Amino acid sequence: MNYPEAVREFARYVALPVEQIRLDVAALLLARTEYPALDLAAQLKRLDTLAARAECDPGLSPQVNIASLNQLLYDEEKFAGNDEDYDDPRNSYLNDVLDRKVGIPITLSLVYQEVARRCGLPVVGVGFPGHFLAKYITASGEILLDPYHRGVTVSVQECEEKLKAQFGEEAEFRPTYLQESSTKHILTRMLNNLKGAFFRRKDFARVLMMIEMALAVDPASRQEIHDRAMIYFLIRRYGDAMADLRYYLSISPPDDHQIRSVRTMMHRIQAMHN
Repeated sequence: MNYPEAVREFARYVALPVEQIRLDVAALLLARTEYPALDLAAQLKRLDTLAARAECDPGLSPQVNIASLNQLLYDEEKFAGNDEDYDDPRNSYLNDVLDRKVGIPITLSLVYQEVARRCGLPVVGVGFPGHFLAKYITASGEILLDPYHRGVTVSVQECEEKLKAQFGEEAEFRPTYLQESSTKHILTRMLNNLKGAFFRRKDFARVLMMIEMALAVDPASRQEIHDRAMIYFLIRRYGDAMADLRYYLSISPPDDHQIRSVRTMMHRIQAMHN
């Protein structure tokens, strides 16, 4: 498939050494797949301008800085979670979030994190299952924040309750769920959100594009190979699907729960060509 230059640009950027990859730049390069003419410098300037207005200082208490960030982003700028159209792909593009002032947990956390970083504040992303969070790291501990809900502080107990509410009472809370997310993890999760949104719209060309970008972030991702095979099957590119399915089997451990469905799919393709 002939992907736009923006995909290759994104792939080149995320191939840099990890310490050279900036989350805001990578997120805007992702957005260029939808907005090819997007001016990165102008968009980065918008974050700079927001941070310049924040009455924050690393020498102040975390509580004061959090209150100032929340005042700026939610009271003055009116950023909010998009409850009305949560599945809108625009919620995952940083420029759209800055334009429309609505987003989903991960992109609102991205804005929060990037404004805080420009102020010299130790705020990082937290890839909590089902609902991305942020946290302010202090000398005495960590303060969990929910940028989707106006930057409110959340407790570990509330996180446990949130997990069970979304995934069922049998869901087991793990402290690792509250660890800092790497830049690549955040990008992978953003791409996965877009992949799901486009899949539900049956926009398989864009689904494939998101998968290619996710593979640029993590070339060893078996899940992305699996998902690409499924999309190839849906769009009747059976030869490509079969190649990915064979490759998936070759790199999967024997206890992989998806092996059976992969073999079933391969038998279906073979039967169609008999």
